[in-house]
Amino acid sequence: MPQSHIRQPGFLNFTVRRTLQVMLSLSVIMLGTSGLAHAQQETAPDEYMAYNDDAYTISELNYLADIPLISTATRLPQQRHESPAAITVIDRAVIEASSALTIPDLFRLVPGMMAYHTSTNTSAVAYHGMSDRFPSQMEVMVDGRSIYVPLFSTVIWDTLGLTVDDVDRIEVVRGSNSATHGSNAFMGAINIITRSGLSQPGSSLKYTSGSLNTQNFEARHSGSYSLGSYALSAGELSNDGSDTFEDKANRRYLNFNTVVTPNLQDTLTVNLGFGEGFTDVGDLDSAPNLEERTYHSNTQHIKWQRILQNEAEFEVRYAHSYNNLDADKLDIPTVQQALELTDPVLIALIPNFIAANPLRKTAEVGDIEQHELEMTWRKQTSPANRFIIGSGYKFNRARSLELLDTRDWVSEERTRIFGNWEYSGISNWVFNAGAMVEHATAGNSGTRISPRLAANYQLTPTSGLRSSVSQAYRMPSLLEANLQTVIYSPAGLPAGTPSIYQIESLANSDIEPERLRTLDVGYFKNWPEYNSQMDLRLFYERIDNGIETAYRPLTTATASSDHRYRIEDNGAEWNNRGFETQIRYQPNMLYNPLILFNYSYIHVRGFRNRGHSTVGNPDNIDRLENRTPMHTASLLASITLPDDLQLSVSHFYMSEVEWLEGSSGGPNERYNRTDIKVSKGFKYSNGNALKLNFIVHNLLDEPYQEFYAENLFGRRAYVQLELSF
Repeated sequence: MPQSHIRQPGFLNFTVRRTLQVMLSLSVIMLGTSGLAHAQQETAPDEYMAYNDDAYTISELNYLADIPLISTATRLPQQRHESPAAITVIDRAVIEASSALTIPDLFRLVPGMMAYHTSTNTSAVAYHGMSDRFPSQMEVMVDGRSIYVPLFSTVIWDTLGLTVDDVDRIEVVRGSNSATHGSNAFMGAINIITRSGLSQPGSSLKYTSGSLNTQNFEARHSGSYSLGSYALSAGELSNDGSDTFEDKANRRYLNFNTVVTPNLQDTLTVNLGFGEGFTDVGDLDSAPNLEERTYHSNTQHIKWQRILQNEAEFEVRYAHSYNNLDADKLDIPTVQQALELTDPVLIALIPNFIAANPLRKTAEVGDIEQHELEMTWRKQTSPANRFIIGSGYKFNRARSLELLDTRDWVSEERTRIFGNWEYSGISNWVFNAGAMVEHATAGNSGTRISPRLAANYQLTPTSGLRSSVSQAYRMPSLLEANLQTVIYSPAGLPAGTPSIYQIESLANSDIEPERLRTLDVGYFKNWPEYNSQMDLRLFYERIDNGIETAYRPLTTATASSDHRYRIEDNGAEWNNRGFETQIRYQPNMLYNPLILFNYSYIHVRGFRNRGHSTVGNPDNIDRLENRTPMHTASLLASITLPDDLQLSVSHFYMSEVEWLEGSSGGPNERYNRTDIKVSKGFKYSNGNALKLNFIVHNLLDEPYQEFYAENLFGRRAYVQLELSF
């Protein structure tokens, strides 16, 4: 959402926005194989599978391959060359080699994806740019549970109760996946798959210390019992922020996961999580005003799977989360300083103003509760024909006086029916057809259908072409349909003064869904002799009815001199054209080299209508050509030397960009950033192991702008010590 979406009352001059929630996602869901196995699997070649009506043929290459199936694109287990969408998999081998300290940093290794720090301890992740501090067009899940926060129309990464050590692998769908995961997956989908109790049995302690007075403590323990496995993780993460902004944070989390298999047909997975802490939040512009925002969160996720007869499977899952975000209330010194009041008469009215407007010092506050129930049925009717169908219900509610202008709960509901069919009965072809029918109550959403058709042709046993067309809708979020900020006049003003002091924004009950139409052509190539792959995607994406903030002339009498207000409206249109590629080279040879290269080119054309402030004035049309970086690239290279010594180097590049917010005074300059990681392992005869990591971010380059022009990212160094036993 644009900058103006969550501004605190303008007269306070607070840049307070809709941010940060909680969703302490926790989980460590069952994968049934070890983390090492998965790391090996992801580097293995894709299978070549040829189906026909009479037989199910598996080539020798297929028989020897040992790569895990992906499921995020269609909810059906598939090889990457069978998928209707471009997929990037970040596995344990990449995670161990990378310099990433947080999960958002891992997405710098995905082509077309932009990950950036909006402050020292807050992050944002967007696909194909066109974003602000709160990207709203991508679904993010942890073990299939959505962590998208409806009150802020985004994912709140700094309250995520997971670290990179909790992740087994991440599946990223590059391109719209609304046909499979609904409205939030408008531009793409991410599924973070956590490590189960079987993936790394035993215990570990990890300590990270370094720049910004970083002090991170993490602990994990996992094991098994007669009916299944379990995993427990906990930690405390803190730092003092940058010297410029002192945007500090302290976070604590606790996660528990168990997988119970009472018989061969049933599997029950339970994930529980708790988190609390604080983060200093706000806009890091030329005159930042950061405030401490606390959070408390808890999550529960229960999933039951049953294998039925005749190649069928049934699954039911339920997820619940509750998040509380809070901050100090406005006080007399804060209001006086913000308004620069010196008149004793006006200063005397400040307590009356606070009584009429019991707001917090930041608008990034509120209570959010989410319930989600989903059922799916998967069936394979023949070796060449299989499908999945399902239905789901979501109930979201939130309360925030700062954002919704009410102390009451505001709710929304979403119901949906979805399905995907895969057919491979024609030699060398795999066809996918899927659709999501979704009904939402927020704004003027109504019922929308998001379909996708795809055809994959196998050129050789190790290469293939993919083509797909899709249409997707993104329903307005609870915030976008209900955002309203009204400031009321305090008692003690002269008689006849309007009861409303200022109207900052008003809700739009007529706001409609965004629409996306996509044409996608891809090429996937395997080199099994080198354990290597290449993926190429060419795309055309057209977005209309885009939701943006616009100004409207104010017709209601107020006590302030303002003559306009903000409203969320369908006033943006743009299209993206370009290509992206990912090449992974990881041969089974001396020193275990790993090279991962990503590149994306995006050309944007479009506009957004910012409305007008005065009756009779023409609308303000803002061109969008430079709102997405045209070029992004990354390179990760790693080798493992004798005596368990691993050396890694990462390089990241982004061309200039003027974000929808943050880039004050012109576009942010292009940047290069180089990271290194040196890792040394020590193994002992009693089974214990010690690992020492030395990490430097931005080793060779000058400080660069991360989102906000004033938010400079300089050289940072860290030491990690991990004991496994």
